[in-house]
Amino acid sequence: MKFKHILTILFLMVLHITLIAQSAHNRLDSLFNNINQDGELSGAVLVMDSSRVVYERYFGYEDLKKTNRIQQSTKFELASVSKQFTAMAIMQLEHQGKLSFKDNIQKYFPNLKLKNVTIDHLLRHTSGISDFISWDKSWFDHAIINTNDDVLSLLENKLDSTDFEPGSRFLYSNTNYVLLALIVERVSNKAFSAYMQKFIFEPSGMKSTSVFSSRSPGADLQNYALGLGYDDHTGKYLYIDQLSSNSAKFNTYMDGVSGPYGISSTARDLLKWHKALNNGTVLPKEQFQQALRVGYLNDRKPNFADMLGYVGYGWLFTDTTDVNKMHYHTGNWPGYQSILVRDPKSDRFVAVLVNKWNYIGVLPLMTAIQAVLDNNEVPAIAPQYRGDKVSLTEYQVHELIGQYSYTDSPDLLYTITADKEGRIFAQYADQPAVEVIPKSELEFFYTGIDATLKFEKKENKVHKLALFQHGMELDFIKK
Repeated sequence: MKFKHILTILFLMVLHITLIAQSAHNRLDSLFNNINQDGELSGAVLVMDSSRVVYERYFGYEDLKKTNRIQQSTKFELASVSKQFTAMAIMQLEHQGKLSFKDNIQKYFPNLKLKNVTIDHLLRHTSGISDFISWDKSWFDHAIINTNDDVLSLLENKLDSTDFEPGSRFLYSNTNYVLLALIVERVSNKAFSAYMQKFIFEPSGMKSTSVFSSRSPGADLQNYALGLGYDDHTGKYLYIDQLSSNSAKFNTYMDGVSGPYGISSTARDLLKWHKALNNGTVLPKEQFQQALRVGYLNDRKPNFADMLGYVGYGWLFTDTTDVNKMHYHTGNWPGYQSILVRDPKSDRFVAVLVNKWNYIGVLPLMTAIQAVLDNNEVPAIAPQYRGDKVSLTEYQVHELIGQYSYTDSPDLLYTITADKEGRIFAQYADQPAVEVIPKSELEFFYTGIDATLKFEKKENKVHKLALFQHGMELDFIKK
């Protein structure tokens, strides 16, 4: 009887867990069915909760011809989710005593003129080194596929100083992770791609993951999701290389860079990565905790990345104290969006990979998935606005032009400009200027990032700009 009683309890426990998983699956199904009402969602979703995969679904096609459906074996460019892998390579080498986080980077790049920058500054985006994405595009050779060495050469010959004292504030910069990838090569005496394959991907069982450039000669595009972008002129999604925007063109001739982006993977391989981190496969678990520690600026304030949270080594998080805190990173690169979330407390893992840029905001989607798993009210999520743009008069365009100062930090500026055709461009801080599309006289949407802009008038004059991104609002006052 006692044995039978135990079996009954075990059966009920398994039944309870199964019902919870089914409930989460059904709610997630409803969430994604609602998002995909137009049938345009293209990507992969994998959700694990309490060590069980509760949802796995694949949408759309690998290309515009719709010959191959996206499936488990489909690989996506991870964009900035790649940074956590680059950071792990650096952490491995530090653990082996081959480098120090405190090393001055001139130890590895003696021709750099940039002073007092350490590896830790690179990892946490506090180096003050400007993002190569914001550099003058005439510096780059548009006829080739540029690589990390090309970025380094420009850095050595074009930049004499950092934008601010290293360690004094946060500035997200992809250049940091180019330098980290080059440091991996110089310390290990291996190509970055070879190092990552041997010491990161293979030990983790990630057989479908690699440092990969889809535009390199002989690139194998089998089971590869080609990146698509929305063309507001035709109202259709096209291959990124077919788009006329500067961002899309930049993506083409900078496709040989790796470290800040440049890694391709599948949703299933990312789950293997999550398990490898849990098991200490590529780095002892206590050492990995260093990646999740809050960094502090020179004034002892925590390193905080505006709306994204606190900054670790290749990870972002919202809690400063809990070592088991949820951590994540997003990726946004022409043709692709991605997000990877880990929550050690509940052994929760979320991976969303999309090959349509920018079909949906991945951070609001992360919030909605978390709400489902926590059995909370799920916020409404919909594809980003893709309606027809409106035409503005010359006077309406002129009213918007100017600089707008952030209310909480007056030195942080949003700059609005226009070209001769009346197209509006928005530039946040020292990031590149990006065209924004008018939805109305005072409301604009981005096609390349998950954000909208709304202007406000006071006494019939534009006096304020509000940036809406990741479910938050930042207000800027016109100078």
